[in-house]
Amino acid sequence: MSTNLSGPFTPGSIITHYGVYRCSCGAHEFFGVSGRVFPRQHCETGAWTMVHRSREEKFF
Repeated sequence: MSTNLSGPFTPGSIITHYGVYRCSCGAHEFFGVSGRVFPRQHCETGAWTMVHRSREEKFF
């Protein structure tokens, strides 16, 4: 399994790091939350890449 955090990430795979992900076409981005899955691609040729990693907060 790759440890590359910048991507590209495929739709349906599990998000493992909080952060902002952007389509490679640059027209769409979203905030990813750990445990959720990547949404479908924004455009046919695009792929999700991480543009900003956030610190994951844990609450007890």
